[in-house]
Amino acid sequence: MSENRTQVLLLMLMGVVILLMVAIVGLFIRMNQLQREVLAALQPLQAMRGPQGLEIGTETPAFTLPDTRGQMISLGDFVGQRVLLVFSSIQCSACAEVWPYLKAFSEREGEVQVVMISRGTTDENRQLVEEQGFGFPVLTWQDTVAREYQVPGTPFFYVIDREGVIVNAGFAGTLEQLEALAGDSKD
Repeated sequence: MSENRTQVLLLMLMGVVILLMVAIVGLFIRMNQLQREVLAALQPLQAMRGPQGLEIGTETPAFTLPDTRGQMISLGDFVGQRVLLVFSSIQCSACAEVWPYLKAFSEREGEVQVVMISRGTTDENRQLVEEQGFGFPVLTWQDTVAREYQVPGTPFFYVIDREGVIVNAGFAGTLEQLEALAGDSKD
């Protein structure tokens, strides 16, 4: 008799577990639907914001900033090369998420020179370079440069052609988005 009772309890427990699993799957599906609805509702608002950053076709403003070793680096040092100019911040969680992709991009895309301007102290930027293993210059942020480039937030990217003209700009958060941003503007 107790064996039958144990089997009934086990079957009831399995039924409860199955119902919970079905409920979780249902919640997951509903959350995805809500996410799509919210993103669709936000699209018109994003379109109303207008262009962000400098316009495509604008000649890049010149700057000279210190890197993590204290050397002064100018954007003019990269004339004749395609440049992915990155505006980033030590305190930005979205930036931290994109750094590994940025490293992978810089290693894969030999024809595009990555240059990062990072909002952080020289020591913080040096530590970032060491932790991430960046092989490209990381320069110390200067508000006047960020204003000249009309940086709307971080991480923000400009693709600059060999003549120093902006050919693409925008936010990116994945390797695919970085490649699309740089690839959409090959000269």
